Amino acid sequence: MKGIISIFVLPQELEDLALTLEKLKRNSAFIDETIQYKIDITMCLSDELTDWENSKLPKEYIKERSIELCQKYLDWCEWEIIHETTEVLGCVSQRRYSLKNNSDADFFIWLDCDMMFKDTTLYYITSAYQMVKEAGLDDIIVTPEFVKQWDNTWDVIVNKQHWNKPFDYYLNTDIYSDGLPQLQEVNVTEINAFKFAGGWFTLISKSLLDKTGIPESFGHYGLEDTYVMACAYTLKQKGHSISQFVLENLIIGENHLYRTNNTIKNYISSKDRKKEFLKIAEANFEKELNIFNKQ
Repeated sequence: MKGIISIFVLPQELEDLALTLEKLKRNSAFIDETIQYKIDITMCLSDELTDWENSKLPKEYIKERSIELCQKYLDWCEWEIIHETTEVLGCVSQRRYSLKNNSDADFFIWLDCDMMFKDTTLYYITSAYQMVKEAGLDDIIVTPEFVKQWDNTWDVIVNKQHWNKPFDYYLNTDIYSDGLPQLQEVNVTEINAFKFAGGWFTLISKSLLDKTGIPESFGHYGLEDTYVMACAYTLKQKGHSISQFVLENLIIGENHLYRTNNTIKNYISSKDRKKEFLKIAEANFEKELNIFNKQ
């Protein structure tokens, strides 16, 4: 069995990458050795997203440092890192790239570099996948739980201790205090919904992604998670066996309060194209969903 952890990162997120790879190294001490892992990384050095002439840190430093981090922390798995590419300019094109280039994978984990997760997260997520797979299911989504955020529709993947917190709780919480203590037993629970965000340690089986795909027309950023959720719902309505499982009491979250990337931003002249890229995905979303629904 093989799992791919897919990561997209920008030069100004170099320290985030270091922290993420160190946490994955810690996680490797607990994993089941029957699963092979590959970490698929794009450290995007493209001139499309960074003005290198006006950056104080050279491109070569970011490249060499990111390779060094992989060599130091990823001795427990296979890994690939790409740098100079126009094919991958965002997390969506990264996830599409990983899907296209890892035909031997059984599942994919989409991971952003601003996430706090404990040392046993990879073990619990992949063990849950193995358990459900052995029970005869192929089209599977597995997620941890989270703190309160956005609106009540997300409560299906929010830990029950956080249901009554304000919607903006996630912005100012000490995610280490919320996520690291193991106060109750971790349980695998199926939910009657599809609800997840792309980079939140979300595990999706390759068989499901092969059915939905990640449309080329979405470009580089935005709505791939919403699209997969909508496609999964359609498939289930038509009789396909598709399920999402949540690991109760395994809490992870975005590290808003303690993220340490402000200094490096002063040395990197970035070109923020998220809004531009998102408009492309939004313009094509309904068209792609209609095409899928008619198939």
